[in-house]
Amino acid sequence: MTSAKTRVAILGGGSGGLELACALASRSTFDVTLVDRVGAHLWKPRLHEFAAGTVDTSLTEISFYMLAGMRGFRFEQGEVSAIDRATRHVVLKRFEDARQETVAPERSIPFDRCVVALGGITADFGTPGVKEHAYALDTRDDADAFRQTFVALMIGARETKRPARIVIIGSGATGTELAANLRQAEDSFFERDGHPEDRDRLLRITILEAAPEIMPGSETKLRARVLERLDALGIDVVTNAKVSEVEAGAVKTASGASYPSDATMWAAGLIGIPVLSRLADFAIDKKGRILVDDRLRSTVDPLIHVIGDAASLTPKGAERPLPPTAQVASQEAAYLAKALPKIVAGEEPAPFHYKNKGQLISFGNAGAVGVLGGRKKKEDFLIHGQFAMAAYNALERDHQWTVLGPLRGSVAILADMIMPTSGPALKLHG
Repeated sequence: MTSAKTRVAILGGGSGGLELACALASRSTFDVTLVDRVGAHLWKPRLHEFAAGTVDTSLTEISFYMLAGMRGFRFEQGEVSAIDRATRHVVLKRFEDARQETVAPERSIPFDRCVVALGGITADFGTPGVKEHAYALDTRDDADAFRQTFVALMIGARETKRPARIVIIGSGATGTELAANLRQAEDSFFERDGHPEDRDRLLRITILEAAPEIMPGSETKLRARVLERLDALGIDVVTNAKVSEVEAGAVKTASGASYPSDATMWAAGLIGIPVLSRLADFAIDKKGRILVDDRLRSTVDPLIHVIGDAASLTPKGAERPLPPTAQVASQEAAYLAKALPKIVAGEEPAPFHYKNKGQLISFGNAGAVGVLGGRKKKEDFLIHGQFAMAAYNALERDHQWTVLGPLRGSVAILADMIMPTSGPALKLHG
């Protein structure tokens, strides 16, 4: 009999990875190490609000260092380069400072169990000009870079009376929510005492979607309501618009159309981050994600689990893998939090089953719409207005409550609701 703790290395501090780290660290039988490239956790579903400058909560970004001390896990900041399956070590690249000078050599972290939760990135599908002339929205740095450009464009538009033109490629949640929040942010650039006739649009927003309809794969009634909201906000939506090239001042489509653009946001879907295919000899799907079985184990090593945007799990009877959403990652984390103790004890856990709880889209101060899932597909129902907005905010509040713990989470969330931030979000540090 041994009292040694099971060493769990969790790679990636996104919604799934962080929730799992907090859950496992509360158990005395686990020694948990969380690894992430940056020092603070960001609630990625609201990244578009950082880009638009409409964030209204101080809890959207939370320090990993503070959480590690609070919740009982160890945090290692660094970039993962490999998983040595033979020696059971995770290898981290040498650590560099802001001047790109090495301050720490290559490190390795031993593990008994490893969970890959490194997330995904926006795919450019090899489209010419995307890397050179378009923004993505994968990280806080991406959001800050776009925000800086947006502010400059809006100031220029106000002074020259020539509207700024922004083209968003992709009509999924990221694209539609960003468009709505940019329209909300536009109000900040009007003169408060200006006359109504002076408040002509300083901003022209166009969403381009390659598919015949917006938000491919979403419920028909949700798409219809989203279109209504976008139209009310004066946002142009063009479908069947497959982008063939992005230039410095325009976006071209395969049909020969050209859309002038002062800033282009590429939000055309997620794939696994490139490092996933280099970590080890994992089986990878066509979108660069690691194949897993119904217990979220990698197909090449049962001691390595994969969750969130890094995982490719096709449920029994389904035509395609589960979508790369925070909802999926959170459910997978909750499953592993209960399954891993059983596995370590020599038991075989039940398979993971995903329950689609619906989809919610926020339009900033224009409200929210969504479809909540029932027990059966025909029981799904459309929501909108204050109820939808409350449900949208509840998703993040639930995540914050999970990672901060019941007591601290309740106190912090209550304080944040009473005195929300007005402007850029603040990091919560200990």
